[in-house]
Amino acid sequence: MLKTLAVANYRSINKWVVPLDRLNLVTGPNGSGKSNLYRALRLLAETAQGGVINALAREGGVPCQPLDCGVAAG
Repeated sequence: MLKTLAVANYRSINKWVVPLDRLNLVTGPNGSGKSNLYRALRLLAETAQGGVINALAREGGVPCQPLDCGVAAG
């Protein structure tokens, strides 16, 4: 289980460090970065499962062919 989450220089999140517990709720006004936090967690999860190249490609960090990245062509 993750004990602490730290995100830095990712989309709208400059620096964010938070201790985690068994259940964590993220709330805030529109445009506060909740979705970017979710995306950072998803990127971390995909990296841990061996999918770092595809995950980074979807984020725009690695060029790839559309079908290789799980992105629909067209």
